[in-house]
Amino acid sequence: MGYVELGAAAIVLSIAMGTPVAAADTAGLADEIVVTASPIFSTPDDLATQVTVIGRDEILNKGASTLGALLADEPGIAQSSFAAGASRPIIRGLDNFRVHILENGLGGDGVSAVSEDHGVPIDPMSAEKVEVVRGPATLRYGSEAIGGVVNVINSRIPTFIPEGGYTGEVSGSYDTVDDGRQGSAMVEASTGRVVWHADAYDRIADDYRIPGGTSRQSETWADSKGVAGGASVLFDSGYVGASISHFDSDYGIPVPDDLSDPTFINMEQTKVQTAAEFNDLGSWAKTLRVTGGYTKYNHGEVGMNSGDVGSRFDDTLWEGRAELLHGNVGPFTGAIGIHAIDHDLSAGGEGGDLLAPTTTKTLAAFFFEEMPLTDVLKFQLGGRIEHVAIEGSAFDETTFVDHLTDKSFVPLSGSSGLVWQLGNGWVAGGTLQASQRAPEALELFSKGAHDATGTFEIGDVGLTKETAYSGELSLRREGENFSFQAAVYETKFDNYILKQYTGETCGEDFASCTPGGSGGDFRQVRYSQQDATFRGFEIGGKHSVAKLDDGTIGLDGRFDMVRATLDAGGNVPRIPPMRVGAGVYYEANQWSGRIGALYAFSQTDLGAFETETGGYTLLNAELHYLLPKEITHATPVELSLIGDNLLNDDIRNSVSFKKDGMLLPGRDVRFVATARF
Repeated sequence: MGYVELGAAAIVLSIAMGTPVAAADTAGLADEIVVTASPIFSTPDDLATQVTVIGRDEILNKGASTLGALLADEPGIAQSSFAAGASRPIIRGLDNFRVHILENGLGGDGVSAVSEDHGVPIDPMSAEKVEVVRGPATLRYGSEAIGGVVNVINSRIPTFIPEGGYTGEVSGSYDTVDDGRQGSAMVEASTGRVVWHADAYDRIADDYRIPGGTSRQSETWADSKGVAGGASVLFDSGYVGASISHFDSDYGIPVPDDLSDPTFINMEQTKVQTAAEFNDLGSWAKTLRVTGGYTKYNHGEVGMNSGDVGSRFDDTLWEGRAELLHGNVGPFTGAIGIHAIDHDLSAGGEGGDLLAPTTTKTLAAFFFEEMPLTDVLKFQLGGRIEHVAIEGSAFDETTFVDHLTDKSFVPLSGSSGLVWQLGNGWVAGGTLQASQRAPEALELFSKGAHDATGTFEIGDVGLTKETAYSGELSLRREGENFSFQAAVYETKFDNYILKQYTGETCGEDFASCTPGGSGGDFRQVRYSQQDATFRGFEIGGKHSVAKLDDGTIGLDGRFDMVRATLDAGGNVPRIPPMRVGAGVYYEANQWSGRIGALYAFSQTDLGAFETETGGYTLLNAELHYLLPKEITHATPVELSLIGDNLLNDDIRNSVSFKKDGMLLPGRDVRFVATARF
């Protein structure tokens, strides 16, 4: 569990989260944590809104195949757990089109937000760290970030020359619960001022075992691999670089509707990213950062035995950002920038078109400014204006005819915040935000069967902008012997866009959905709008209890809860339950370990057509050993033994569409070995 804090309005309007840091920018900060979500690379003491950071060691030790699984036990975060290869993070009860997943600050998460069965084509094995920024303050990344941002950060575009001219890492692991094998390798090397990067990873897992003897949850196998390369030219005042990566994944869909021909996903993505940074531009213009990306993605939902493609999704994304950090404008310093996206998406297959080809074009401008009020109190202010133009085929439910339709929206967002240094390491923060999200193409134009989810999805071309008014108070302290983090928040949505079951069924065409129609095997889902309110809190802490000769024993704990209701009555569907956890840890130079338990309460606050989910206890333990240097010839080698769900408890995820027919993995023991050079 790792918290850092992020500045209120700083999160709102910089596009620099994940932007590579040139060596000149980090001078004097080598021993401090630098939060890349801030445009000025702030340290935690400068910031106020909560952020979770998962480092490389924790990524390797968890061995998670998806970002959702990697982050699921963090305060305020859950996972959708639709399939072993498809699990998105859910932040404070918000998911899909309200949680933006980025790689080095740029999009390219395929169509994972379109549906829970779609995996994120970014493997945690490729990440050096993952930052999670909560709340609507992240809207500098666009409408899709109204609930939060998950930023996967790697060094595929190098930003510094490795000490000694090269650096590398090799890691491998084995999981008993699914006979999972995974490995990764990374190397960076310099030739003069040019730095080269290459990495690759591969993971294979069988159906995982579930509590109750030797039973396995069928169709939970997964097979994914990836390879990437990049290079940068570094100069005294910045760098210019580019990278290219390819991701390939196949995985099963559990609880199939057709037991004789279960569906699996065949997914591919190729991504190109570029980045440049120019420092010391003048007395007023300080730094210019420019990033760009191109992503080509497709996946098919294929019958395991028949080979039939039930649905196919094709996605192409172009994205560019530019940000200028400037000097004083009166009492303010900060950043201004522009952001552009061109996005093409279509979905079809044997059952007809779920979504005819659509094009979404976004152009936005933003600013972020901060002003010191006193030596210990800072004011931050930001704003963003966006123009979103969507072209697609609207469906007339009376005539059953498509007609080309253009929709345009102008989302506006604003934020203000205060950061107060209380002394003795304590920092308090408060934010107020108003954030708007334009409807996505699928929410407007969908009208067909989706094979993997077993749903028939019907959009609403009349949807309007979704607006969130949010307030948050936070308090934290980071220290060697005592750390504490707490946040309480409330968000009120006007015209919250819901994706809900109607209780009706459909066949493969729309005529089967109409009154008097034949119905069928697909559950009908409609998009609609209602006002809603989300409120909750998160608390976490860590305290060193005793110092030993070569180590420290301590306690940690956490508690989180989110409650989401519809103003007209009833509950927002698929909301995580309240959770509480605690653990005991030991930290020393060569040995470290932890044992802890997380209890999730039963979920009885149900949305329409949902069923109750029982509580569970998740007991985990881990032990790490750093081999002596005389054995490894000064090459750091760490061996780890990690146990998950050691009580072998029955765990059903209340936010998963598959929860009634699907248990999460039973007892697992993971062996991990990592060497760095």
